[in-house]
Amino acid sequence: MTEQLRRLTRRRGQTEVPAGETALSPEDVKLLEQARARQRLEQNFEAFPHRTERIGQHIKTMLGKSGVKGGRILEIGGRANPYKDWFPGFEYSCLDLEITEPGVIQGDITNCPEIESGSFDAIISVDVFEHIREPWLAAPEIVRLLRPGGFTYHSTLFSWRYHPTPVDYWRFTPEAMTFLFKDLRMMQSQFDTVERRRSLLGKGKHKLDSDAFGGWRENWRVFYAGVKNDPDAPRGVSALAAQQQAEADQRAARDNPFGTRTDR
Repeated sequence: MTEQLRRLTRRRGQTEVPAGETALSPEDVKLLEQARARQRLEQNFEAFPHRTERIGQHIKTMLGKSGVKGGRILEIGGRANPYKDWFPGFEYSCLDLEITEPGVIQGDITNCPEIESGSFDAIISVDVFEHIREPWLAAPEIVRLLRPGGFTYHSTLFSWRYHPTPVDYWRFTPEAMTFLFKDLRMMQSQFDTVERRRSLLGKGKHKLDSDAFGGWRENWRVFYAGVKNDPDAPRGVSALAAQQQAEADQRAARDNPFGTRTDR
């Protein structure tokens, strides 16, 4: 229950929200309705799958549309490999600045000449680009590491609380991500507003103090999906059909591509 609901009930000397609102003044009724509306908005994200599940499913869907069926997939900064199980048909690798666990490739995605060009069929990242000091260097390096026809997907932030891990540098719009990956064929670049009104306080020394509205309330994510051009790909009718399908998918995508709620 929101703090405003509690204040309204205390004003009437009650310990619970009244069953009927006839005893409340018109002003109190309006405030009560507004508080309940905010509460519904705050809890809206609970009707969708958990963030990791939601993003994992979206990566899998876009990967399927890209035409990449298997091979090597690289996750940037994926400590604990939260998306590994989503891609059983791929040889999965993780790149990080430090070796956080066995099998992690140590490297900097803004400059990793130790990795051969065209080494991966797919490259993904989630909650990474906002922590990259020079993302304008990371994007072309990702393009270099992709084989022709390879797929890349990145979920990052447009509006979110400050969360240095270890540093929090940037926020992005869909247009910014499209610009960074201007050398690729963009499949989708959109907002994800499922958690927009969720109350996020954070943790540790950067934890926010809750006020009458809770914690941070403007939680806008951004995702980008693109494909590297393949000069050897077949041309003609099939290529035209693929391009038309990509354009149709882009037109159909709205600001929130996760518009279907679960039953829970």
